[in-house]
Amino acid sequence: MPRLVAIGDSLTQGVQSGSVFKTELSFPVLIAESMRLNVPNDFRVPRFPGSGLPFNIEWFLRSMHKKLGHDIEGIEWAELLYHLSGFVDDIEDLYERGAGSKPTAYTGLYHNLAVAGFRVYDSFKVNAKYCACQIKDKEGWIQDDFLGLPSAPMYRIAQRVLNPGQRKYRNSWTQIDNLKTLNRPEDPVENLILFLGANDCLGTLKDLEIRDMPERPSSDPQERRERYNLTSAEVFKEDYSTMVSEISNAISDTTRVFVGNIPHVTIAPIIQGVASDGNSVDNDGYFPYYGPFFATQEAFHPHWDPHLTADKAQKIDKRIDDFNAIIKKLIQKQGERWQIVDICALLDQLAVKRNPETDCPTEVLRNFFHGRGGCDHPLLAADLKPTPSVLRFESSEHERISGGFFSLDFFHPTTIGYGLIAEEFLRSMKAVEVEGAGPACLNWRQIIKRDSLIQTPPALWDDILEVADAHPRLTGLIYRIL
Repeated sequence: MPRLVAIGDSLTQGVQSGSVFKTELSFPVLIAESMRLNVPNDFRVPRFPGSGLPFNIEWFLRSMHKKLGHDIEGIEWAELLYHLSGFVDDIEDLYERGAGSKPTAYTGLYHNLAVAGFRVYDSFKVNAKYCACQIKDKEGWIQDDFLGLPSAPMYRIAQRVLNPGQRKYRNSWTQIDNLKTLNRPEDPVENLILFLGANDCLGTLKDLEIRDMPERPSSDPQERRERYNLTSAEVFKEDYSTMVSEISNAISDTTRVFVGNIPHVTIAPIIQGVASDGNSVDNDGYFPYYGPFFATQEAFHPHWDPHLTADKAQKIDKRIDDFNAIIKKLIQKQGERWQIVDICALLDQLAVKRNPETDCPTEVLRNFFHGRGGCDHPLLAADLKPTPSVLRFESSEHERISGGFFSLDFFHPTTIGYGLIAEEFLRSMKAVEVEGAGPACLNWRQIIKRDSLIQTPPALWDDILEVADAHPRLTGLIYRIL
């Protein structure tokens, strides 16, 4: 019996620092290991060659450390950009023409079916055949682009997850079709993790603008939906209802389903709050402006720099609240075997700038665990200093000095961040008496040890942030090119 299967997006696939790479450290894997399942035999996850897709910031910085040493000075910045172009070109070659574009040796079914970039709609619409068409269309007539990452990365990732061996009979299988095949009547899926919806609003932060979907474009084909980065509440309800219905038909009556709701994405350090006229946050905890992760109070100007206003940030969060209300209502209709895991509340409680402890960010996590009676949680250990927070990951002299829960892309968690998500799911699983599941089963010592960013931050990261903060517009140009 498959004891655990997961459907989701990048947060479930385990993306870190911009890349699908450390799939063995995703939160479903941490849950599987805590339930004493063997990975990858009892819980199978896809593998991605090289540094993964689309761009592994951590891998690149560690490779540059070997070439440039501990610091970047003077002409070495030109050398860094030269190596950046080569690094990007190698990724493109690997996934457009090399091993990453070929069928994998493994042709079976994965238990972690998550695909980075998926919206709710994609779970029941996108299959390997559609992926192949999108890859071909988005490649264009120039195959080897200058500073061009592999085209259509989401579809390349999806193809590798949904039909790794590129078998013709599986070309029409979606995420839910794969789940249905895993769930055999004589061997049903015991527990299902479902965690989708963040990408129905996340694009607003990446683009720093809102392209709001009209109320009813549900009949539009997939490519027309892609012009919007904020799904309307009505369409989200239709999409989520369809997904829940199809999943319900794909699983057994005995399968337990644990549904993660959507966190307020504006808490992630992918955007930086910027004050104006000496004012910081308003009564609702919002800054007047939100710029890119490298925006600074001194260099930011709302007339020149891309940004979201406080009203727009609140609109995004309000839409997420609408999404979560829809999720709650739909899941409650499914009965007691479907449980909501409140990831939104988890991140809200860990937010620093919206809580009273802005001047002492390390206290937020301590207060969070104290409120749960967990004063001795391993994340509060004396040797894990400073106490991790949701702030931007910063380092100095090869030591972390800020952040810890978000990786170098400022949105996806670090390994210990995924550990917190796993702990929340396990809390819900224990509440309904899933055998062998519970927060106490997590091996936090190993999770912390396996977190490469926490153990040894990339030596050049502090130099990168220093230059990004000093030259935000140049950084923004390079960011957009990539």
